[in-house]
Amino acid sequence: MMNIAGGSMATGQYAKDSSDPLATEVVNLEEETTKKPTVPHEEVAQSTNAGSSGPKPKKAKPNPCAEDRLHATILASSERIAIAIEKSSSTENNAIDGLWESMKVLTGFSLDYLAHYYAYLVDNPRVAMAFKVLEEDQKKVWVSRYVKNTFTEA
Repeated sequence: MMNIAGGSMATGQYAKDSSDPLATEVVNLEEETTKKPTVPHEEVAQSTNAGSSGPKPKKAKPNPCAEDRLHATILASSERIAIAIEKSSSTENNAIDGLWESMKVLTGFSLDYLAHYYAYLVDNPRVAMAFKVLEEDQKKVWVSRYVKNTFTEA
């Protein structure tokens, strides 16, 4: 087999640590430190070979203004959630108020069926709100449909 080598090919030398690029020559830093730098300004030459013992870069401080905006956003959204919860709980109470009184007067159904449908409406406040606005004949249709679908032996 023929050995292929070139400037863009692997040179047979392996990377000594994770910061060395692949397929390039690795320079041993220990040998270079013994040589005197040829640059007239020694400070510049030494700063390029600083390694891990050099000063660490400064960490960015968090922006207090951004934290205040985030805090204000969280407070505003939690306040909106609290208002929505209060609104939804008050809607459920309005749906149930007076519902049993309007159901007891429906003729043609036993109180057991009406109580069962009432429990269904309490569990489903949106359906209860729609039921409350119906006229008496339409309420009878809704109750009879529920009884027919729920109690097959009736």
